[in-house]
Amino acid sequence: MPIPLHPRAEACGKVILLGEHSVVYGHPAVAAGLPQGVCLQAVPREHAKLPISLSIPQWQLELELRADSEHPVARACLEVLTHCDGPVTGWAITGTTCLPARAGLGSSAALTVALARLVLGEHADLDELVDASLAGERVFHGEPSGLDSRVAAQGGVLRFVRGAGAEPVPLAGPLPLLLIPSNIPRSTAIQVAKVRARLERQRSVITPTLSALGAAAEASIRALAHQDLTALGELMTIAHHLLGAIDVSSPALDALQASALAAGALGAKLTGAGGGGCLLVLPPTDPSALLTAFATYEPLLVEVHP
Repeated sequence: MPIPLHPRAEACGKVILLGEHSVVYGHPAVAAGLPQGVCLQAVPREHAKLPISLSIPQWQLELELRADSEHPVARACLEVLTHCDGPVTGWAITGTTCLPARAGLGSSAALTVALARLVLGEHADLDELVDASLAGERVFHGEPSGLDSRVAAQGGVLRFVRGAGAEPVPLAGPLPLLLIPSNIPRSTAIQVAKVRARLERQRSVITPTLSALGAAAEASIRALAHQDLTALGELMTIAHHLLGAIDVSSPALDALQASALAAGALGAKLTGAGGGGCLLVLPPTDPSALLTAFATYEPLLVEVHP
C-alpha cells in the first residue's frame, strides 16, 4: 500500500474586498475566503509505484505528478507533497472547484492548501498548512505575499498588511458576495507595473490615492463589524473609481460595474490585479435581478460566514 493520504480535503478561494494594489505600498487590505473553493479526493492507484495523477475537470487539468515534468502544476504539487513528507506515488487525486482559474480568486493557493490537507489532515495547524502551500505557490508566483495561502487555509475575512501578516476581521452576520467573471485575461505583473509607473510620474497625486484605498479598507472593517452593507457597498464603489485612477480598471470592467449598480447592487468593484479577472458585487437581499442580468457570465454567488 502507498503511504496514506486522507480521503478528502477542502480549501477556500480568495477575493480581495478592498485594498488591492495599495497593499503593495504598506496599506491594509481586506480579503475574504470563498467557501469550498477546491475539494480534493484521493484513492489509491492500482500500483503503489505509479505517479500520482491529478484531475480537475473544471480547469481542464489532467496530468501525472512526475519529477521530470515541466508543468507548473505538477512541479508545485510535488513541492507541497515533499514539504509535507507525503507520498509522491500511488494515488489518484480528483478535484472539483467553483473557482475559475487565473481569475484572481486564489485558485492556486486553494489547490496547494487542499493538497497539504490531504497529507496533514483536516485539523492540521494553520501555519503548517500555509508553509506547505507557499512551497507550491513559489513555483507559480516567485515570492508570494502569503495572503492567498492564509485565506485558503483559514477562511473568513482577514485584514492583511504586507510584512505584518493577517488577522481575523469579525463579522456581525453573513456576507453575501457575487463574482462576475469578465472573461478578460489578466496579468498581475503588468498591472502592478502600471501602478508603479503612474506613481513615479505623478507621485503627489497617486500617493494620496493609494492612501485613500487603504482608508477604504480600514473603513470596511468597521462596516463589517456592524453589518452595515450599505456603507460597505459605497466603499466598494468608491474603491473601483480610485483603482481606475491608478490605471488598473478598463472600459469593460467599468461597464460591468455600471450594469451591476443599475441592476440593484449595493456596491461593485474590480477585484485583484484588475485589467480583467472578476467584478466583485455586493448584492441586495434579493439578488435575482443581478443573476438574471449577468446570467451569460456564469456568476458565482457565495456567502461568507462569521
